[in-house]
Amino acid sequence: MQIKNNHSNYLQNTWIIGLIKLVLFGGCLYFIITKFQDQLFRFRETVWPDSFGMVLGLVGILMIINWYLEALRWKVSLQSFEPITIKKAWQIILSGLALNWVLPLTTGDLLARISQQQDKYQTTSAAMLNRGIMLCFTLILGIYGMSKVAMVYEVNGWFTLLLIFSYPIIRWLFKKSLDRFFTYFRNIDRTTLIRIIGLSLARYLVFVFQFYLLLFAFLPDLPSDLLLAGIGWVFLIRSALPLFFGGVGVREASGIVFFEPYVSDLQLIIIPIFLIWMINTVLPSLVGLVFVFQFRVNIAR
Repeated sequence: MQIKNNHSNYLQNTWIIGLIKLVLFGGCLYFIITKFQDQLFRFRETVWPDSFGMVLGLVGILMIINWYLEALRWKVSLQSFEPITIKKAWQIILSGLALNWVLPLTTGDLLARISQQQDKYQTTSAAMLNRGIMLCFTLILGIYGMSKVAMVYEVNGWFTLLLIFSYPIIRWLFKKSLDRFFTYFRNIDRTTLIRIIGLSLARYLVFVFQFYLLLFAFLPDLPSDLLLAGIGWVFLIRSALPLFFGGVGVREASGIVFFEPYVSDLQLIIIPIFLIWMINTVLPSLVGLVFVFQFRVNIAR
């Protein structure tokens, strides 16, 4: 009876999450189309930057470095209790990226990581540590981006209240995960922890730089601090909301919200945001799809 109830609750939660994602996707798509209006038919008139080919190539190289750093970080995270090779870590990371397309809230990534290790508890804790560190970096730059949005749209009072009340709400929603994270955090070897934090920071800086290169290529007149704030804002919204199709719609809509006061041609916002998604998510996911069929998923083991 308990198993049936758990299965029923899981299906209900999955259905609710799917409905939320569908509503978000539809709302963002409607928002983008409404904002574009007459601009929808001017794509061929877009002036492509002279350095576009070089920028695109550099961003592609950085994509490989980005996912290599993530594989290396995962290898380091497991070395104290269940070592794996960098090749195996790379396969796990890319297969998880592919599974994220069909499983809610990036649980595909977690499933790929846990399913390949014997010690499920330690592996889950290591995954939570990895996510927690990246979330900290995302919040730091994201709050800077939020402050810019608050000033432009004159909602500073609401922004201050949001910062005050956000921590207890996050703590309540993710209490179990956070407790496991802090327990693992206190027990981990300090040298290993420093390496994980260093690799996390390096990876975060790589994909911030990727995004910056593409935005700067299309929006060279905007100051660097504004571009960085916009990147922080887009990444924060992308991390905070349950999404369909790897974040298509939400990412572009959040970019419009941030950059619209500074840019008249919205295509110059949409194109770099779409490209960073294609390069950093779609292409690696296609590679990861090959590895998905090679893994024997056995969570209960």
